[in-house]
Amino acid sequence: MITLGLCQIKVGDASPAGTMPGTMNKIGKTYQDTAKINQDKAEVTEHYEEGHAAPEVRKKKKKIPKVVFSIMNADVQMLADYIGGTVVDGKWCFDGDEIVANKAVLVESEQGLNFEIPNGDIEAVINADMSAKGIFLVDFEVTPMAVSAGKALRAYPKATLVVSPTSLTFTAAADSTGKTLTVTSTGNLTYAGAPQSEDWITVTRSGKVATVKVAANPNSEARSTNVTLVADGKTVIVPVTQAGA
Repeated sequence: MITLGLCQIKVGDASPAGTMPGTMNKIGKTYQDTAKINQDKAEVTEHYEEGHAAPEVRKKKKKIPKVVFSIMNADVQMLADYIGGTVVDGKWCFDGDEIVANKAVLVESEQGLNFEIPNGDIEAVINADMSAKGIFLVDFEVTPMAVSAGKALRAYPKATLVVSPTSLTFTAAADSTGKTLTVTSTGNLTYAGAPQSEDWITVTRSGKVATVKVAANPNSEARSTNVTLVADGKTVIVPVTQAGA
């Protein structure tokens, strides 16, 4: 699995219990080439026997990875939410001693692994180049904090289910042989079906293949519906269209 690119960074209410919130929102526009996940080297303690070059004991205290990125076009509310302070009469008011609440953070990649932090300490600072060619940025560093259940930082494969073909088209005539949809998944299809109200279409599954059959369409208008496929806990919707008579 290759993890590439940033899709978006989302935030929500922090959970010291270790669960990710059901509702999360995009934090803002992440400035190009700034999003990184970095891990410092471990703190190492070594103990030696007198006169020996190789250590008898080597203890390592690992550091947790941190997420860093920069947001462009921050408004006054974002400054208050992440740097601290309040918004009064449309103005950001800040005196430096405000406490910023922890947030749950989800880093979505273009492909590969997504990363979630249920309880992240956010350190945000202004990084503004006010020259004609500059830009106003807010630099973020997110440190995963301890949670009472689960882990402080988790990574999981991005939910994608590839199906081929991505749509089906039938003529007005009945098709008792059917056309197939094949998914690329680890496990077999656990569900394949169309809405029960659409009695003109039949869907069956076997392994990673779904077979779609249609009855004749007696109407002059085309009709369409969706077939839902589920495998590996992921869902994909395939549109199906049948021409009119």
